[in-house]
Amino acid sequence: MALWFSESASSGHRLQWKINRMLYSGQSRFQSIEVLETESFGPSLVLDGIMQTTSGDHFIYHEMLARVPLSVHPHPSRVLIIGGGDGGLAREVLLSSQVSQVTLVEIDPMVVEVAKEFLPQHAQAFDDPRLNIIYADGLDYLGQNSLAPYDLILVDSTDPEGSGPGNSLYTSTFHERVYNALAEDGLYIQQTGTPTYNPEVLRQTSLSISNTFPVCRVFWCVVPTYPGGLFTFTSGSKRYDLMRFTPQATSDTRWYTAATHQAAFALPPMVAQLLPDSVRLAQSREPH
Repeated sequence: MALWFSESASSGHRLQWKINRMLYSGQSRFQSIEVLETESFGPSLVLDGIMQTTSGDHFIYHEMLARVPLSVHPHPSRVLIIGGGDGGLAREVLLSSQVSQVTLVEIDPMVVEVAKEFLPQHAQAFDDPRLNIIYADGLDYLGQNSLAPYDLILVDSTDPEGSGPGNSLYTSTFHERVYNALAEDGLYIQQTGTPTYNPEVLRQTSLSISNTFPVCRVFWCVVPTYPGGLFTFTSGSKRYDLMRFTPQATSDTRWYTAATHQAAFALPPMVAQLLPDSVRLAQSREPH
């Protein structure tokens, strides 16, 4: 009999992946951790019963979260990643020769250890000397007074559901600390999930960020293994507009191009209507 992993997107919609075998199952201080070998997407990381990343389609999410800001910021030397313990986002960021230092703040050491063993595509970043891993809560880390300013801050966290470790990263206090930790021209991006099933995440986060930063923009992509496929990111910037970018060489990408960058900011009405009026109107006026 075939084995299937099932994730509930809502009371009326369930996602399923056919599983060849369970590669790992364990419980950390913070969450349950599983690595499943799926038939269609290869080794895949599941936290607290929610699919987080797969070997088969992770490049879409990671390329969009990394390449969009790297194509906008003129000197993204110092980068902070909060979350991202699987290493996939750090790997993508470190492909840029402009990046001299990446600090990865991950709350759960077990996620990193599991990724090193079972997600080698993601974990290549852990061998890069430019990467420094700190095991801490992201909100607490940003509360320090001695931090040198970052050019980019990228948040690759679990969704704000239940009592999970990602909840504090979707608060106004967190966004204020992000602002204070950025350089005077720094910018920030956070995943804001699927508007199909969790519209409140995008609605509340875009409102908080627009109240904190001079420039707030929202963009999207399609990730097959996430509920509904349609997935959003919300940015806060002190100076640069993510819609105004310099096309980069993309011979090493599988999703991101100048065209996908531009198209990602053309918001379907169902997404735009979730945003504060100031963000929606400003973004709709921009030429694409």
